[in-house]
Amino acid sequence: MSATRPQAPARDDDKLDELRERVASALEGSAEDVLAAHRAIAAALDADPGDPELRRLHRELVDEGAIARLHALERVRAAIGRLADAGPVSEIIDRAPGEAAAALELDRVLLSRIDDGWLVAEALHCEGDAKAAAQTLARLRDAPVQIGYPLIEGELLRRRRAAVVSAADGDPTTRQANWEIMRWTAYVAAPVLMEGRVVGFLHGDRAENGPPLRAVQREGLWRFGEGFSEVYERAVLRRRLRVERQELRRIASWADGRSAELSDGAIDLARDRQLAEGERDGRPPAARSALHDLLTPRELDVLEHLVKGETNAEIARTLIVSEGTVKFHVKNILRKMNVANRAEATSHYLRLSLRQEA
Repeated sequence: MSATRPQAPARDDDKLDELRERVASALEGSAEDVLAAHRAIAAALDADPGDPELRRLHRELVDEGAIARLHALERVRAAIGRLADAGPVSEIIDRAPGEAAAALELDRVLLSRIDDGWLVAEALHCEGDAKAAAQTLARLRDAPVQIGYPLIEGELLRRRRAAVVSAADGDPTTRQANWEIMRWTAYVAAPVLMEGRVVGFLHGDRAENGPPLRAVQREGLWRFGEGFSEVYERAVLRRRLRVERQELRRIASWADGRSAELSDGAIDLARDRQLAEGERDGRPPAARSALHDLLTPRELDVLEHLVKGETNAEIARTLIVSEGTVKFHVKNILRKMNVANRAEATSHYLRLSLRQEA
């Protein structure tokens, strides 16, 4: 009587085909799809641990579905970190396509902005060919694309999601933005959102003989767009704060001058001299009236003494203020009257006087 050898479980080809389709779909889908497919493969391996095809599918799912995504996201994180150190807004825009290309192993990446419904190219990276990138970018800028039906970008704008686009999505001449210039075979596109609005797009592709674009590149470009938005918004805010600080310094300088003027002025029981001069005939001097809305009362005082040919020191003694305060007022007078020097200010003042008298 011969001993019988244990037999492996019967192979269910239909079940195996279903698992193959599920793995292929997961590699093009989301991270949740990958996890669901992994659970299905793990359950099948529990029933038949030695099946070589199941082991191959499991390895493909792990390597291309999980590990590849983790590596891509780590490279995206590093790229965003380098962008954050770039500095001014213009440099961030110029460097973004190159950083995205390096992180996601793309050959070309295009960054565009949306301007009143038109897609306008801002920066382009072409791997290993900066001259071609500059020439192509110039052509793209001369030919902005209006976003709307039937462009795929119009759908992505509404849905606010990224996608891998290929010829299977329809006629590229009407469905793909910038096809006439870029001649995409397949590309990944991701909208760029800031403050809840889609303000631009990132497009990326590979050479025709390169590996196909998959969900790794789609999700990676979406994540890169999110990081780029944060870096860009911070850079814009830094620039605005810098402008505000400069404006505050100017205001503080003006306030110092006004404070010095008030503290230096003597207090007496006489009427204001300039007001008294204007009241002799019941109205202010003609030029003073014309410049009333442009200059402050104290600047008008200084200007009238300046017209008489008095030096800063003489004006300071007459008005009982410091010479530095007079210099401050003279500088403001020249700027507000849009003249280069005291002589031009005097000429302008006299012309106004003659015009008002006439």
